[in-house]
Formats: sequence, structure tokens, C-alpha cells
Amino acid sequence: MNNDPYELQRKVQSLAASGKTEQAIDLLKKTVKDDPLFMEAWMLLGGVYRALGRPEMAIEVCKESLEHIPKDSRIWVNLGHLYTEMNQYEQAFEPLKKAVALDPQNPSAWGSLGMAFMGQEDYPQAIEAFQNAVKLDPTRLDTWLQLGSALDDAKRFKQAIKAYTKALVLQPTSFDGLVGLGMAYANNREFTKAINAYKKGIKVNPNMPSVWFHLGKALSGADRLDEAIEAIKTGLKIDPGIAQAWMDLKDVYEKKGDKEGEARAFRQAIATGKVDIQFTNSTEPEEIQKILRRGNRGWISRG
Repeated sequence: MNNDPYELQRKVQSLAASGKTEQAIDLLKKTVKDDPLFMEAWMLLGGVYRALGRPEMAIEVCKESLEHIPKDSRIWVNLGHLYTEMNQYEQAFEPLKKAVALDPQNPSAWGSLGMAFMGQEDYPQAIEAFQNAVKLDPTRLDTWLQLGSALDDAKRFKQAIKAYTKALVLQPTSFDGLVGLGMAYANNREFTKAINAYKKGIKVNPNMPSVWFHLGKALSGADRLDEAIEAIKTGLKIDPGIAQAWMDLKDVYEKKGDKEGEARAFRQAIATGKVDIQFTNSTEPEEIQKILRRGNRGWISRG
């Protein structure tokens, strides 16, 4: 039987586009039954289940295919990646390490292994895995972004900046790259560079409130307080229910010495219902602030 993976993919995509996903599944099941060594058919079948939001079935497809094709690293990568997407990191390690052992030159295996380590907040091993992936394939935008995130989480800010810069060479308008770069600069207290990165990110997507909040904090760090207030307020117009943003705005007003603005922002933070005030029923900012200043009589947690 002459199995053409491209023709099979075309047929499956055509059926899926017509809403005939069950027919696509039946076609693929018949194909792998007729030829259990047709790896691409197994991969397509798992991909259809994944696209339908049925990852458990996709996992079963991977496991069944491995009974016939146990030494193809790509299937082991898919299995591990599916577990990672389901936040089942412990289950992901065995297939991903198997994939790396079978093919140490497979960048996807290293990238997925890095994601599993990230899920467990094991940043040193995640960084090593991502570095291996981009050494093998320096064109992997997502892996550079993941490497930048891991380095930032590990407080290796200068290296994170380099990773995000590499990503932006590949795609200068990458929103995640620009925001990640801004965060790494801000964490390294290079506020002017952080501001520039955030502003470029806002040009790509001006409707993400969190970037306006990050921009506001960076502007505050650079003592550009009026601009910081405007940036945070812009984000709050998009989503006024973020208590932390109101608290950040309060901090900027406090830094500026604007008691009225500070009290107003604090009142708005409380109004979100996400600021936990204990040991007082008052909603007046000045009264709450007095309690907080006394130390052990009250506290807030920023939601």
C-alpha cells in the first residue's frame, strides 16, 4: 500500500473543515489498522483528538502507536507534550527523557522537556533543556521566549534580556517577546529600556491591561510619576477590577505625595472585594492606614 502522508493530511483537513471530524477519525483509524507502521497517520489521529479537546484519547493514540513504532522520538515527544499540556509533569518526564535518549538532536524533545521542568519550577534544568533546543535550532521563536522566561524566573536577568533579544531578532513584533524583554529590564532596574520595550508591546496590542500596569510600574521606577499614573489608569479603563493595579496606583500617588489620590486609589482597591482587610470594619482609607501603621492590628493582601 502506497501511503502518501501529504495526501492523507489533505483528506483529513478537508473532512475536518467540512465538520466531518468523525469521518476523519474513522479514515485515520482504518489507515493505521491497515498499516500500523504509518507513523504520520498515528500523529494525525492524535492531532485530531487534541484539536477536539480530547487529550486523553490523543494520549491513548500515542501509547498504541508506540506498541508498533517504539523508536520514533517524535511520538515520545508528542506523548510527553500532551502530559505537559495537562499539567501532568511527572508523567511527562519519562516519555520526554526517552525521546531525548532516542534522538539527542531533536530540538522539540528538549523544548518540551524544558516546559515540563518549568511546570515544576525547576528553572536550572528548564534553562539547560531550552538552551539545548536553541543550540540545535536557533530559529525556534517559542523556545527563545521560554528560555527568557525561565532565566527571568531564575533571576538571571541579563541572560533573560539576551534570550528575549534573540527572539525579537526572529520576530521584531512578537508581543510576548517585547513584554518579556520589558519585564527582564524592569527586574534588572533598567527602567528606561523597560519602558521602551513595553511601549513597543502596546503598539502591537494596546488592549492588554497588564502591559499598561507593567509600564506604569516601570515609569514609577524611573520617577516619571505623572506618566505612571496615566499608564495605570489606562489599564484600569480596560479592566477596573484588578486590585493590585489600584494598589500600584496608590503607591505612585504616595510616592508623589498626593494624599487625595492615594486615598482614592486605595478606596477603589477595597471596592474590588479582592483586598482582605482584617480587624476593622472600616472602609475609610485613612482609618485602615492608621491600623496598618500600628503594625500587628491589621493587614491587607493584594489580590
